[in-house]
Amino acid sequence: MKIKINPIFIIVVLLAYVLGEVQTILLFFSILFIHDFSHFLVARYYEVHIASLEIMPFGCEMKIDDGDIDDIQKLYIYMAGPLTNISIALILLILKYFDIYYSPLYNEILFANLCIGFFNLLPLHPLDGSILFRVFLSKVVGTIKASKVIVMMTQITASFLIVITIYSLIHKVYNVNYGIIGVFLLIHSIKERRNILMRAMQNEIIKRRKILATNRYLKSERICVNVNASLKKIMSYFNANRYYIIEVIDSEHNYITTITEEDIIEGIINLGYDCTILDILV
Repeated sequence: MKIKINPIFIIVVLLAYVLGEVQTILLFFSILFIHDFSHFLVARYYEVHIASLEIMPFGCEMKIDDGDIDDIQKLYIYMAGPLTNISIALILLILKYFDIYYSPLYNEILFANLCIGFFNLLPLHPLDGSILFRVFLSKVVGTIKASKVIVMMTQITASFLIVITIYSLIHKVYNVNYGIIGVFLLIHSIKERRNILMRAMQNEIIKRRKILATNRYLKSERICVNVNASLKKIMSYFNANRYYIIEVIDSEHNYITTITEEDIIEGIINLGYDCTILDILV
């Protein structure tokens, strides 16, 4: 498992040190550790391979092999973190109500758990809520379109937070927290937009292999496309439960040749998303 540190995480730590908020930041990251360790425990329970872990300002982004798990297991894994934080907050409220426990840091611990728990449920990339939302939305519009919707929502939210920060600074209100969150979300949404099709393609391949290993067969489907159609457009029609054979025709509807989905995948890897059938035939 590869472990990476996001540059914005370092900026946040340095900023906290300069502002004298070391205790606050240590408390915040301790709670984040509990949040992400919950994800890790559930993932290990399902024996899911964890490819990498990136330490970010608002938690860790854990990349797993989605093809190894079904949607229910995915929901359990990504709900684990927020539910842990919300559960801790509820326990603290109960303990205070019955005068069992109280600490000078009680309010900070309670507030941090509630913020981290509910913030991570937002359907914005790379938060846990984006994975949960994608699971449900992909059932209706497909994985690629669901991912695009999440990216769009994230970029709109990020832009709004950045505008608020700029407006505040103009009016001499020096609070850059919203701006940091906005920049963080914007950077990751741009990265996600570039990776949508490639990740979807990798997941399709993994799912097909899993189906073949279990059932020993896979239904095939033939589709007819124009020679000038982009590989990106063709990939958006692929379904994990089918093996696709593509019949290529020209603008006059004359048959040219037949290719397979492996040709499409190889073309995307070698030539990029936006190349056409004609490009891979040349």
